[in-house]
This record gives sequence, structure tokens and C-alpha cells, in this order.
Amino acid sequence: MVLDVIRALGRRWYVVLIGAIATAALTVGAYVTTPPEYNARGLVLLLPAPSVVGEGGNPLLNLGGLEQPAGILVAYFSSAPAREEVKAQSETAQYVVGIDDSTRGPVIVVDVTDADPQTTLDVLNHIIDRIPEQLDALQDQVDAPADSVISSTPLTVDEKADRDMGGTIRMVIAALVVGVAVTCITAFALDGILRRRRLRRTGWVDEPPRARRRQQPVESRADDDDEPTADPDDESDAVPESLTVGSRP
Repeated sequence: MVLDVIRALGRRWYVVLIGAIATAALTVGAYVTTPPEYNARGLVLLLPAPSVVGEGGNPLLNLGGLEQPAGILVAYFSSAPAREEVKAQSETAQYVVGIDDSTRGPVIVVDVTDADPQTTLDVLNHIIDRIPEQLDALQDQVDAPADSVISSTPLTVDEKADRDMGGTIRMVIAALVVGVAVTCITAFALDGILRRRRLRRTGWVDEPPRARRRQQPVESRADDDDEPTADPDDESDAVPESLTVGSRP
């Protein structure tokens, strides 16, 4: 089967050539229309209020209970007003704000994806700056005392966006596979149509030559059976014995 396909592609080389050109154009188009993406990440830690830490205390030893305020901040950045703020920074930016599962503390993680590296960093910095502002606004709404105000501090913020070629590579591979498949199927189908048309012209399209060679002796025997034979009971057709033996005068 594979050998037949290879032979068909060789006979229809012009289809393969056209298909190769079309596949190359399709692959380039997939690369151009699917540019690489850029990712950037930032981490923000919530710190307990001074009244909880106490004088001379370590804030990092009193992080318990801050997951709830962190969850409230995460919920805000999933709201429509927050998304409108990000949209004003970039129309194509996508972001995710959540609590970091890799730590057991009130760590907020911010992931931003965009088509431009600088825009990605701008959106990331905007969200990182908005976290303490929104935290203060929430505490002002509940009239939290000054000595019980929760604060935040950035743990790490990317200064360079990472280039992600995963989506581009997937689209290029898909375009290449589709182009090769369509080329092979077209060449093989066209080869079959043209070969059947040629066999129809020569009269060998209904049955293969080997089958005809097997049937030829049978037809010959059938023709022999149709020839007239002498009936031994018919005396009119019998040759007189005197003509065969030779008569004496």
C-alpha cells in the first residue's frame, strides 16, 4: 500500500509540487497570524497588622488568617471594574490573579500574557501597584483601626517578559500536517481517476488481464463444442464403405 502511494505520487509529481508550494504558504501564514506570546509573573505577600505582630515581633511568624483578605483581593481583580482597568492598559492582555498554591501563606500571584513584551510588563506592574491600593480601600470601607491595618509587600516581579512559542509552533505543525495530507490525498485520488480512464479506453477496465487469460481456454472449448459433429445414427451423412475401401471393377 505504501509503495502504491509512493508510485502514485511519483506519477503525479506536478500535484505534489503544487501541494508543496501551497503547504509552504499555509505554514508561513500560520506563523504570521499566530505571533508568539509573552508571559510575566509577580508575587505579593500580605503582612499582618502591627497590633498582631506586637512590638519587636516578626511579621512572618504571624501570617495565619491572612488568606481570607487575600481571597477578597483576588475576587476584586476578577470583577468587571478591574478588567476594565486592565483593558485600558492593553486590549489584548490576559491576566490571572490568584493565591499561590505552592505556599501555605497569603501570597497573591499575578500572571500576565500579551503579544508585546513591554505591554506585558506594564500590565503586570499596574496590577502589582493596584493590590496595596485596593487593600487600603477595602480596610477604609470597614473603618479598620490604624494599628490593625493589613499591609502588603512585593516578593518578586519579573523585569523581563518570557517569550512563549508554544501556540505558534502548534499552529505551524497543524498547517504542515493539513497541507501534506491534502496533497497526498489529492495526488493519489487523481492518479486513480486517470488510470481508470485510461483502462476504460483500452477495454480493460471491467476485469484484470489475469482473469481474462484464465477465461480464454474456456471460451475456446465452448467454441469447439458449437461446431457441428456427425451423427452416427444418420445414414445420409455416412460415407459409403465402397468409397472408403476401394471397389473392384
